[in-house]
Amino acid sequence: MPNASESYGLIEGSAARRLAFLGGKSIGIIGCGHLGRAIALQLVSGGFPLDRLRVSRGKSDGSLQKILNAGLGPCLAGNEEICRDCSIIFICVRPQSLPELQPLTFSRNALVVSCMAGVSLPAIRRLLEVDAVRMMPSGPDSIIEGEGIAAIYPHNNALSQVLQGLGLRVFELSAEEQMHIFTAGICLPAALLASGEGEEAGEKACRSLSRQYSDFPEIFSWARDVLPHFEKEADKMAYIEKMATRGGITEAIVRSLAMGDDLTAALKNGIDRSREISLFYESSG
Repeated sequence: MPNASESYGLIEGSAARRLAFLGGKSIGIIGCGHLGRAIALQLVSGGFPLDRLRVSRGKSDGSLQKILNAGLGPCLAGNEEICRDCSIIFICVRPQSLPELQPLTFSRNALVVSCMAGVSLPAIRRLLEVDAVRMMPSGPDSIIEGEGIAAIYPHNNALSQVLQGLGLRVFELSAEEQMHIFTAGICLPAALLASGEGEEAGEKACRSLSRQYSDFPEIFSWARDVLPHFEKEADKMAYIEKMATRGGITEAIVRSLAMGDDLTAALKNGIDRSREISLFYESSG
């Protein structure tokens, strides 16, 4: 992954113009892990000023070092400062870390964007006392490479403009329930590698899930286009492991495949896992 000082040359000036509508607005990223760093670096490479970007670190020393290595050290801030001062706030923590954010007070005027897989808007509203927009992006590597996609719900023109300025293709969902299916869709690169079933199995899964979400064939086409190729089996397995975060949707899909399920059944298990996460946070205190 490039660092911030290198990334200014990664995207042409047209990207900077696409972000010009932000004017003097500041952007904060709560949880600058792999995804958070990818968003931050794309912002910087799109011409967004470092002095208007704020990122918060995780608890580990490794998290801090990766932020410093990415050239984002000048952007480090506490979560409280981000909530107080930033106009647009991306929440990029894992769902398991959501309770740690409950003491925070978000500005009423801020656009809060949740990237937490499976955590519904009612749960966010109840736990964080804020009205948010949900965003589910593809993997950080695809974002950095300019091949990313993202779903948002509900419609928000400012967020769509920001994401398009970062080079992402935006899918605006008509219902929050579709987020579960889209989330399984962006797990497809890892799922296709783990399944090894071939083109026919993928087409079968695509036909099945397109009955629930009509844009699924486009997501499937994207997944095939960005599918990485590995010469060594160990490298492929390392990629799958990196994508399958503990307790997440990709992990549920990969485990399902390992137990002998076909790709269609595994993707449906991933959708079920997304719904489980949603129900858990809707009912938790």
